[in-house]
Amino acid sequence: MNKKIKDFLFILLGALILALGLNVFLVPMKLSAGGIGTIGTVLLYFFSIPLSITNLILNLLLFLIGFKVLGKGSIIKTIVGMISLSLFLEITSYLPMPELDIIIATICGGVLVGLGVGLIIRVGGSSGGSDFLGLMIRKRVPHISVATIILIIDLIIIIIAGICFKDFIVAFYSALCMYISSKVSDRIIDVGKEAKSIYITSQKNAEIKELILKNFERGVTEIYTQGGYSQSKRLMLLCVVSPKEAPHLVKEIKRLDKGAFIIISDARLVLGEGFITGDGVNN
Repeated sequence: MNKKIKDFLFILLGALILALGLNVFLVPMKLSAGGIGTIGTVLLYFFSIPLSITNLILNLLLFLIGFKVLGKGSIIKTIVGMISLSLFLEITSYLPMPELDIIIATICGGVLVGLGVGLIIRVGGSSGGSDFLGLMIRKRVPHISVATIILIIDLIIIIIAGICFKDFIVAFYSALCMYISSKVSDRIIDVGKEAKSIYITSQKNAEIKELILKNFERGVTEIYTQGGYSQSKRLMLLCVVSPKEAPHLVKEIKRLDKGAFIIISDARLVLGEGFITGDGVNN
């Protein structure tokens, strides 16, 4: 399937899931997961303005302010995300709303909102609102994850909503919902991009290096180290492999040298040949 078509299908699916999370689980309980959805919920209950209308108008304003920081592809995907979310919000608003316990609504709504936002952002799109702001701010502070930026923005909005509704319970469960959604979206955005960093100290560095280069077709970095106690100089090997490759590599290293000292750590995101390219696509 063409990548562009696949990306737009992800955006449409994410927008639908996000709309279901809002209209079926959150809005009926006055809950929200932050962003324009929170503002829309307040306006819906106080002024009967449909959530779809609020979403479209406010997102268009944000888009006009911040579209210059996005690339051409992101602009198109953002427009598709905003319009499709408004459309799905209108369609799903006519679904029958089940009577739910506030805890169930918080968990289910948070998971669906996080899943929807994650699917959209994963392909470089945006549904607008705080995730759009998150993408803009991420351009300035790339060392902070999009989900973390969204979390900060949404916390501020939820506090304001809690003041409007004068209900601490609603504010508390909205904050919990937002936390759940941010964690889910973070995992969706990063899934498949993780890797394992493996540090190896061995008496058979040459054989292990050849094993990694030929059998696993991964690069190896040689790091010159010095023992803190013995003061002896030695060579440490560093390589980055996929999570699936890590246990097999460790097994092969131990086969070559049972006394090899191995450290394995998580690498949340790896950019470069054999992993993720600059546009976030697997090589």
